[in-house]
Amino acid sequence: MTCLSNTKNIVELLNLPDEMILSIMNKVKPRELLLYSIIGIGNNRLEQLALDQCHSIDLTFDYCHSPHEIIIKQLISSTFVCIFNSIESLSINVKHLPRLVHMAKTIDDKNCLNLKYLKIMAGRFYSNTGTPYTIDSYYDNQLRNFPLFSIVPQLFYLDTINDRLVSLFRFSPIIRSIIFFEFDPDCGLSIRSGDEELFFSQSPNITHISITLRQFDDCICLLNQLGSQLYSFTVTIIHVRLSKELNKQITLISCPNLKQLKMIMYRNITLYEQCIIPLLQRFTSIEHLTLLLAIGVNGIGPDHFIDGLDLERDIVLYMPHLRQFYFHIRSILQYSPHIELDTIRQSFFRQQQPIDCALDYFSNQYGQCQIYSLPFIGTRLDFISNKFPLFDVEKRFLNVTMLLLFDDVKPFENVFFERVTRALPRLKTLQVFNQLEQEEKSNMTINSIEFPHLSSLILHDIHMNYAEQLVCRTRLPCLVELVIRNDALLTIINQDQQQAKNNCSKVETLVIVEPWIKPSTVHLSFFPNLLLKFFDIV
Repeated sequence: MTCLSNTKNIVELLNLPDEMILSIMNKVKPRELLLYSIIGIGNNRLEQLALDQCHSIDLTFDYCHSPHEIIIKQLISSTFVCIFNSIESLSINVKHLPRLVHMAKTIDDKNCLNLKYLKIMAGRFYSNTGTPYTIDSYYDNQLRNFPLFSIVPQLFYLDTINDRLVSLFRFSPIIRSIIFFEFDPDCGLSIRSGDEELFFSQSPNITHISITLRQFDDCICLLNQLGSQLYSFTVTIIHVRLSKELNKQITLISCPNLKQLKMIMYRNITLYEQCIIPLLQRFTSIEHLTLLLAIGVNGIGPDHFIDGLDLERDIVLYMPHLRQFYFHIRSILQYSPHIELDTIRQSFFRQQQPIDCALDYFSNQYGQCQIYSLPFIGTRLDFISNKFPLFDVEKRFLNVTMLLLFDDVKPFENVFFERVTRALPRLKTLQVFNQLEQEEKSNMTINSIEFPHLSSLILHDIHMNYAEQLVCRTRLPCLVELVIRNDALLTIINQDQQQAKNNCSKVETLVIVEPWIKPSTVHLSFFPNLLLKFFDIV
């Protein structure tokens, strides 16, 4: 929109009807650049048309080295003073909170009252592409030793500086009008023990929250603070621990107005019956419930697979107003007795909606049962084997962006990956656990498979075949993160195939495992965009 600085072009633009001007404005992406270009040029008509488009502002496209970074800073510092009263929804990076707080001090409190929705992102994006981090430069080697335990994406916590920024922001007049609050789902917040004011002490109007919390007791504290206010609560909990004091705090929870609850725990819960069930039973007013859970690890947890009878007895009976129940629950048992799939299906005879399920009995002595409502509402699938009904004709899993493949009974053949690309067209993260050699190598074709959006690929516990399959014979135009075994990587580098070079050309994070070593100069020919600041290149 630099043409707007030219008077002649402005005059020609003003000769157009409003509908055509709006059509031109709508083609400017990101739209926020339009506001920066128009607000303040002195033309009331253009400014009013722009103001009509600024009820919802999203500044989260900004990242380090973004071409828009300076403009966004100026937009918040100067343009926001003129338009803030028109903004109803704002999404912003945590690093810009100081400018937002400072800007708010220059305007009357009443001009903040229209802001109802606030989303804060912590800004973990790659500097060159703006792609979100999934594995970062750090890759946890301890948790991955737990059987059927997922650690991706690696959730992170605010550093000291950003934590102070958030603490400062929650006392700003901006927060007082907020009704809907959402924080970066990959960033775990912590509510300090003994902090009576907690996070939302200055938010009397807040009724809808979407947040990720470090500990289960953070969730309990938050519910005890805001219980009577909440109408909708979406929470991801990273760690679950139990104490006598926590049991008491659960019994004090009262959420009479809570109608919508979404609870996410993909890191296996060991205290499902002791913590999660008692908490859910406190929510008697719930009408819409979503549960995305992984239950059991290392032989700790329920002594049976969770099925429809469990859900009915432990949850549904305690929610007399429940109208909609979506779920995807993955339960894990060690030395699990063999159960027929029809037995699991029949346990849902009281359910008023379609469901499906899958059973696996792995060679590592662990069994797994996945039960899920239909339509499938999750965006991730963990520990999917060859037996999982991934390729149904109804295309149930189109919205899945994260896939963890695991099978120690049967290898994943080339045709399996071909079908994955069709079944999961939006896939961004792929992790493979399979040390079995592929058997149908004669059916492989070069470059016949493409994952157009895949940005993270994790090949740790694998047979060499899968590294060759996915790095050498698959097109990965958006790959920026790679975890791979050292022997597999050296083989690929020695083969020096062009497709492998193309796939690795944009990689910014490379984690080499088995043995765990730092990237060396030998890797630079394959990884020219490697973020050297994370490593001491040797």
